[in-house]
Amino acid sequence: MWRIWITRIIAAIAFIALLFAAQQVLSLTINDYVVQIIILAGINIILAVSLNLINGVNGQFSLGHAGFMAIGAYTGGVFSYYFAPQLSLPPSLQMLYTVIVAGAFAALAGWLVGLPSLRLRGDYLAIVTLGFGEITRVIIMTINEVGGARGMIGLPLLTDFVWVFGLMALCLLSMRNIAASALGRAMQAVREDEIAAEASGINTTQTKVWAFVISSMWAGIAGALLVHYNQSAHPDTFNFIGSVMIVIMVVLGGLGSITGAAIAAVLLTLLENLLRSASGAILVAVVLACCISALLWQRWREDKSTFAPTAMWQWIGISLLMLGGVIALSIFGSAWLATNISALRYVILALILIITMLLRPQGLMGRKEWGWHSIPFLNKRMARETTEFESADQNIEGAI
Repeated sequence: MWRIWITRIIAAIAFIALLFAAQQVLSLTINDYVVQIIILAGINIILAVSLNLINGVNGQFSLGHAGFMAIGAYTGGVFSYYFAPQLSLPPSLQMLYTVIVAGAFAALAGWLVGLPSLRLRGDYLAIVTLGFGEITRVIIMTINEVGGARGMIGLPLLTDFVWVFGLMALCLLSMRNIAASALGRAMQAVREDEIAAEASGINTTQTKVWAFVISSMWAGIAGALLVHYNQSAHPDTFNFIGSVMIVIMVVLGGLGSITGAAIAAVLLTLLENLLRSASGAILVAVVLACCISALLWQRWREDKSTFAPTAMWQWIGISLLMLGGVIALSIFGSAWLATNISALRYVILALILIITMLLRPQGLMGRKEWGWHSIPFLNKRMARETTEFESADQNIEGAI
């Protein structure tokens, strides 16, 4: 047992050292805007993976993730702005205590919301969590000590690459272990059939409360990371649209897939920033048209019997028309596109999501996960070791 713990400690130290090295390389080779996108992608991964525990693994539907994020952001901001200077803490310890405070208060809020509301399910639960998020935001706007409607400014810059991706790795690892634990299997049973799960002895209310508490804690940590990177906190950051964007990440990646939620968070962060310029919008449209054609071609090759060739050629024709329209727009309407790109950004993003859901309604990953078994060499090696172990076990049983 002690060897396992020593190996884990050495791996953790090596990973932290790798993060510090990566931070130095990024600061020397990449401009600040790209680093900002990378850090925002890491924060969005924490948000999407944590919400996936509620919406994907546990099978509930929450629209209040931005509310838990706001609680963590403002409690962490109050601690670092009012209390940390009096304690004269170094930046690393200040950030550690800020993250702990933010996660604790957000988890407490998740517990308080979960107790009375998680006897509900489906749309009713979504309405309750949505109301909680909006109540939280409005209450924050009335508190002058945290800036009110103007927002809280003057927060110290504590968030960096190491903190974001170190906590992101911890979030991914914890969610993976929870999904594989007895608690995670209970959550999956509630997702599949709540009545059958309760009949089999699972405390469904307690299971759902645990999902909310853990997910809310990570949302609060992500909120603290965000405001201490922007050095300000504003109530509009945590509005209803923020919750919807996180839900979109989970659905687009695949409900129940940790890997899918992480991939979707990265893709949507990149898309949102690429669509800020006309050239980026044109690039996204060209790549999308090519991806649609390639996906349809692959689906037709895998199952020619059920996928009618006429339908395939119709989709390819639509993709080519879209590609031609993009090229024509880039040549003749570039000035109009550059003027209206800020208004069209979310229209283009919505169209991308609609097309993705039409072609792959189960999400990018469905409920699949990427891991060591996804690497062909390691997969064959693990399968060979498993076979050898089973044969040795059978020989022992035969000898007995």
